[in-house]
Amino acid sequence: MTGAAFQPRRSLIFAPGNRPDMYPKAIASGADIVCLDLEDAIAPEDKGAARDRTLTLFAELASDADKAVSPVECMVRINGLRSAEGLADLLAICRQTQPPGALMVP
Repeated sequence: MTGAAFQPRRSLIFAPGNRPDMYPKAIASGADIVCLDLEDAIAPEDKGAARDRTLTLFAELASDADKAVSPVECMVRINGLRSAEGLADLLAICRQTQPPGALMVP
């Protein structure tokens, strides 16, 4: 590795994308990574709302980045790319000015 910083990750916690009340708890949990889940934690009829809520959170996290003392790495678990919901997730993320730093693909 040439000058790259190695950052070990010990723990990962999932939170459902349609439960914004759980975001602060997940971020404050002490986990190294918080993964907001748009896939199997979300009922089919709630997927659009979960996507919107999740991407709103990433916009808020980006605006609060300067205030964070120890930022938590946040990612999104999208739906499978062979599904309409997965493609909708990916298109919505691509439209964001502050997209998630990582995606988890089932």
